[in-house]
Amino acid sequence: MKLVIFDLHFDVDSYYIKRDSIVDKITFSNRTFYSKYEKIALPPSKLLINQHLNRELTVAIPLISNNTTNYIVIEYEKESSNRFYYLLKQILKSLYIETFYTYESYKKNHIQIFIPSDNFTLEQAYEIIEKIEYTIEFKANKRCKILPHKHFPEIYNKITLPIKKM
Repeated sequence: MKLVIFDLHFDVDSYYIKRDSIVDKITFSNRTFYSKYEKIALPPSKLLINQHLNRELTVAIPLISNNTTNYIVIEYEKESSNRFYYLLKQILKSLYIETFYTYESYKKNHIQIFIPSDNFTLEQAYEIIEKIEYTIEFKANKRCKILPHKHFPEIYNKITLPIKKM
């Protein structure tokens, strides 16, 4: 099913709902991941998306499908000066990434930047992510989460839908 939220287009056949307690334990590469997100094997409905946008519940969708991804997502905590955002814009521009979309995350004071593509293979995505991570490490003392992540299991490479366009 085609899911459109703001400028983002996703082709999804399942989604995740955040629960109050841990619902899944995943062992991957000698690590254990715990997840509060329950997988629902149905496409998300408009009512569900509206509940998410109204902060009544939290909905996430998988980023990886058939060894490809349509988005690279950078998530970070917003600071009052927006200095990191402007630095990130310059980093993306230096990597010839001109198109990206910025949204407010479901987490208070967090920003999500979606970098679109037409079916990046995971290897292509990981290569771009490594360049972004290296440049951020070199230029800024700021932590951010970039997905998909090659050291996470596929089921853990999911992103919560944004709440508001910035």
